[in-house]
Amino acid sequence: MEPNKFSDSGWYTSQFREKVFRIGINDFVSFTDVSKNTTSHQWMINDGSFFLKGDITSQDSVFDKFISGTALKSEDKTVHVLFRKGGLQQVRLYNTFSQNVANSQKVGNMYVVDTTFTVDVYDTIVAKIQIRQKGVEVPLNKDTIYVEAGQSLEFIDLTTIGRPDTRRWSVAGETSADSAATITLKKMGVFSGSFQSSRTGQHIPGDWDDIRIPNPIKVIPSKSPFIIAGDITELANETIEIPFNSEFAAFNNQQQFFSVAVSGPNVNGKAFTVRSVSVKPGDATKLHLQLSDKIYGSDVITVSYSGGSLSSTDSRSLAAFVNQSVKMHSTNLLSAAEFGFENGGISWDKVEGDGTVSFTTEKASSGRYSMKVVKTAANNGVHAESVGAKFDLKAGKTYTFKYNIWVDPSTTGNGLNFWLISNWRQFFLWIPDIAKGQWVTKSFEYTPGADEDDRVLRIQAYEDGIFYFDDFYVGEKDERP
Repeated sequence: MEPNKFSDSGWYTSQFREKVFRIGINDFVSFTDVSKNTTSHQWMINDGSFFLKGDITSQDSVFDKFISGTALKSEDKTVHVLFRKGGLQQVRLYNTFSQNVANSQKVGNMYVVDTTFTVDVYDTIVAKIQIRQKGVEVPLNKDTIYVEAGQSLEFIDLTTIGRPDTRRWSVAGETSADSAATITLKKMGVFSGSFQSSRTGQHIPGDWDDIRIPNPIKVIPSKSPFIIAGDITELANETIEIPFNSEFAAFNNQQQFFSVAVSGPNVNGKAFTVRSVSVKPGDATKLHLQLSDKIYGSDVITVSYSGGSLSSTDSRSLAAFVNQSVKMHSTNLLSAAEFGFENGGISWDKVEGDGTVSFTTEKASSGRYSMKVVKTAANNGVHAESVGAKFDLKAGKTYTFKYNIWVDPSTTGNGLNFWLISNWRQFFLWIPDIAKGQWVTKSFEYTPGADEDDRVLRIQAYEDGIFYFDDFYVGEKDERP
């Protein structure tokens, strides 16, 4: 009597346990059929794919010499399939058995296991760009692009082939990763530029393509006024930094032409002495002002320039200005990505209640995302907690908590609660005092009596309403004594 023959279906691939097969174009995947006692067996591929033969080693990177021909079918147990066409490609394994096996379907007198593997083939990146000047496209050639100092060019990434996920512009010493990068050119001279489009994400094949911008870029003297170009800010070391639209020519002893007025708690319009004026090291488009007196975060500061001998490298005199506000320095203990929700809210959990918490692009006070919290009569409320973004507070220090909130006009509830946990310190927000249908900044203060580590912020909506939150801030209160 002939012994029973055991039949079974199985396979493995060089992609191991990956759920989705992802490779770069002109690369291959190996497939092995380990099925037992098949009555027929066949691998099938599509046009643009090729079976390989021969001893392929890890040192091989070009596989054309291993192509066995143009056949689209093979009865080998192990096949190596080269993919020379981008997109979703398929490899089919068709086995028949005389007896029932797992995942088989009966066709006539045979049992069939018909398996299709889908391989996502990433094409070679082909970088493509466009340059625009004042909204008009500039041809990519060897012609010089003339730009007045302080004006800008727009560089646009038009790359589609190869599915890139990152990019880098480098123009006249400035860099950008934006898909549409506006680069302001402030330094006189002739410059070059380059662009790199790349694919660097996890679990996908890497690739890149570079473009050397063929046009020289010549920055020429400007016909525009030499003026402030952006916010005046206080740096961490109490330096006042002022940005301008061009570089400064060398100068000295210009502090007497600047005046600084300070008001706020415990000071009222006092004139502070400017000790020194200099250009920022490495960036001659910014001035640094050092004061003789200490300044505090609670100060309201304005800067004026009466007109000295400051000029740009293209010989334009700096225009006088009066009472320009300074944006004061503050250190936020909270991550902008986690508490501005630009990471999609991955650090926050909805921990109780049956209301909804979502992270949305419907509204944002800055960036793209905000947190949306909804409590309706149909549910009993909701709590959201920053369980993945804890922060520490120090004993005796007073902290200012600030956030932006948008209350939907349909909201009927009167209150929200904020909690610091695990010490369960509560802060109440009275909704009727908030203008609805617009972003409003609210704040509260807290002075811990002891060090508080690993604090979590909880937002509790317990009355009906729709609320958006954005840009949470926690910082030490810095008030003039």
